[in-house]
Amino acid sequence: MSKYSSTALTRKRAQFLSSWAKYAQDKSFAGMTLAEFEVKSKEPLDVRKELGDARTKVSGLILKREEADDTLNEDLILIAHAIRADKDLGEDCPLYRSLGFVPKSERRTGRRRGDSPAPPLTENAA
Repeated sequence: MSKYSSTALTRKRAQFLSSWAKYAQDKSFAGMTLAEFEVKSKEPLDVRKELGDARTKVSGLILKREEADDTLNEDLILIAHAIRADKDLGEDCPLYRSLGFVPKSERRTGRRRGDSPAPPLTENAA
């Protein structure tokens, strides 16, 4: 038997239960009565429901994590600014550098001084 989608499997189960109840309610097939099959066949549907609930919870937790990350990032920024603004520490202190920032005394000006770029190579035309 091929795999069914959740919807198709639910329909197929309902069809089997309905047909079995209507035409052969007192018969057993594959060693199961109708009541036994009804109980046994409900397990995959219950597991699918649990999985759906878990996915919903994971989605909610991901959103909660992202909000917590945003709050933490804002706090980190505020702390870094407070360290920079502290008159005893400032932008040139070891604490500021150990947090991964470049101290003011080690920053480059952004002005590039260097040789002019080499002229492009051209072929010798003879």
